[in-house]
Amino acid sequence: MNLKNLSIKRKLMLITMLTSGVAVVLSSAGFLIYDLTSFRHSLSQDLMTQAEIIGYNSAAAMAFKDEAAATVTLSALQAKEDIVSAVLYTRDGKIFAQYVHANAPRPGLPAPPQARGYRFAGNYLEVFQDVTLNGEPVGTLFLQSDMRQWTSRAKRYAIIFLGFVLISGFFALLVSSKLQKLISGPILHLEDTMRMVSATKSYEVRATKFYGDEIGRLIDGFNTMLSEIQQRDMALHHANDELKTRTLELEGEIVHRKEMQKELLNAKLAAEDANRAKSAFLANMSHELRTPLNAIIGYSEMLEEETHELGKVENVKDLQKIQGAGKHLLALINDVLDLSKIEAGRMGLHLETFDISQMIEEMVTTLHPAISKNSNTIRVHEAKKLGVMRADITKVRQILFNLLSNASKFTDHGTISVDVDRSTEEGHDWIRFRVADTGIGISAKQKGNLFQEFTQADVSIARKYGGTGLGLAISYRYVRLMKGRISVESEPGQGSVFTVHLPANVTTELPEAAQTGRASDHQAAPMEMKSNMDTILVIDDDSAVRDLMTRFLTRLGFQVVATASGEEGLRLAKQINPLVVTLDVIMPDCDGWAVLNKLKADPELAEIPVIMVTVVDNESMGFELGASHYLIKPVDRDRLAVLIEKHRAARSLAATRLESPSKKRSGGWKGTAAKHNGKTAVPVK
Repeated sequence: MNLKNLSIKRKLMLITMLTSGVAVVLSSAGFLIYDLTSFRHSLSQDLMTQAEIIGYNSAAAMAFKDEAAATVTLSALQAKEDIVSAVLYTRDGKIFAQYVHANAPRPGLPAPPQARGYRFAGNYLEVFQDVTLNGEPVGTLFLQSDMRQWTSRAKRYAIIFLGFVLISGFFALLVSSKLQKLISGPILHLEDTMRMVSATKSYEVRATKFYGDEIGRLIDGFNTMLSEIQQRDMALHHANDELKTRTLELEGEIVHRKEMQKELLNAKLAAEDANRAKSAFLANMSHELRTPLNAIIGYSEMLEEETHELGKVENVKDLQKIQGAGKHLLALINDVLDLSKIEAGRMGLHLETFDISQMIEEMVTTLHPAISKNSNTIRVHEAKKLGVMRADITKVRQILFNLLSNASKFTDHGTISVDVDRSTEEGHDWIRFRVADTGIGISAKQKGNLFQEFTQADVSIARKYGGTGLGLAISYRYVRLMKGRISVESEPGQGSVFTVHLPANVTTELPEAAQTGRASDHQAAPMEMKSNMDTILVIDDDSAVRDLMTRFLTRLGFQVVATASGEEGLRLAKQINPLVVTLDVIMPDCDGWAVLNKLKADPELAEIPVIMVTVVDNESMGFELGASHYLIKPVDRDRLAVLIEKHRAARSLAATRLESPSKKRSGGWKGTAAKHNGKTAVPVK
């Protein structure tokens, strides 16, 4: 039986019984031991007294050597049933007289007498007593008594002890069976209450408190717990009801949101259609606006040159105003289209390696009229060993063009500074462009709108200085596109400092074909290519473009062959093997993409450089198909002249090497290019 699994009732009774039983046994055993020990001591003292009496009565007989008298004296011990033998020893240890009880077995007597006193030997009590007469020892008395009285007393007391324990245990059982209810009763009642709650799941039941002791406090705690559970159960039911209600509401809301989602999807599709329509509109407007602008700017430039040769200075200024207005309108169109492409995520990078110092020199030369307009001076400081940079040169020019244009516009009789240096950060080279001016400055509040579209620092500034507010916004996005950063420091009236950090080696996700095609600025055609060094083939369906290109290139000393058909252009390319082909994209019979693809697929024509001259803004497509350069109409004539001169110089150098391999390069096209370098305008696109 496992005591741990007994009921609390039985445990309490068992504890009471064991406790009381142990107490009774210990007390009775102590009393019994004490009594038997005392009785044993009493027996030894009584036997010692008897030995003194017998010794006193036997002293005279031993002194006179009266053995009979001594024997009679010892025979008087027959009255003591417990004395089994008695012996008188002489002084020399010999037995003088002795007595042995009739019913006792003959004991073994000690030969020599021993020291005076008593001792327990087995089941006998033995006493030695000196026998003296007038203070003189005459012998020794030996008495031997059995332990009959002590054994009888011990047995009697043991029976009494056992009976007392049994009776006490019985009464303890009766009392414990009654008293255990004081403890087990409330606990069993608490257990019954717990089972009832567990079975019925009703938390309204409460246990009855009987006493104010620990069990009573336990019952109070149990009742408190039931109250809290009841409250939580009620709250849970209430929350469950609310949840069901909310679930129904959510189901209705889900249905409503699904309907809204369908509406939003329809709105999204409509917005996408509108966006496609906007893109188509911008593309159409780009073509429709650029085509007349191309004629306006081109013919005004031609007329300016002819008028200048005729010496009509007053007409030259009017024509320059026409050019300025046309180029300003072109800049606005380009800015809006660029911003649209950036927002649509279709603006790409076309990387090439270029000399930074040369680019800065071209920028300063181009902007010199705008800088001098407000009587400003410009200072350029370039770090030593500035080197080259691989990036999208068009966008880098545009960034610097916008910053320098703003500095020129908002500064009057001041100084504009351009600082360029190279630094290394975390193992990568960076180019820092710093444009500072002493103009009107920018307040802290105005800085918040500085890089937002169609927004200028202040309305009054927009009225006074003009502008669309797109220049800095586009510059900011170009910098971010090349993974750089731009910042501004300014105080009102103290001027402004714009700092642009660009990687010295910009990376892009464009295909290698586009990058390789862009890098062809510095590549020469193979030496074995034989071409007409002064012939340019112009393929464009616009008669005004053909006329302008013919007149412009003829003035530069080139022979121009122009055609409006793509198929005719392919035939002429095979016939005349031109130095360069300029190619439009939008043509009626065979578009420019198809012509370019056929040119690069023909082994005889594949090495002829093709310069795309079009209103279609898709540089990546042109470079992927093999175009050497990509110019957006209206074309910057000086830019076009520089590109053609590069190809003529490269072909000339290749021909020279074929004639004389040992002949060193002596300058080639550089002189011709320099002719146009001072006039080179920053292309808007």
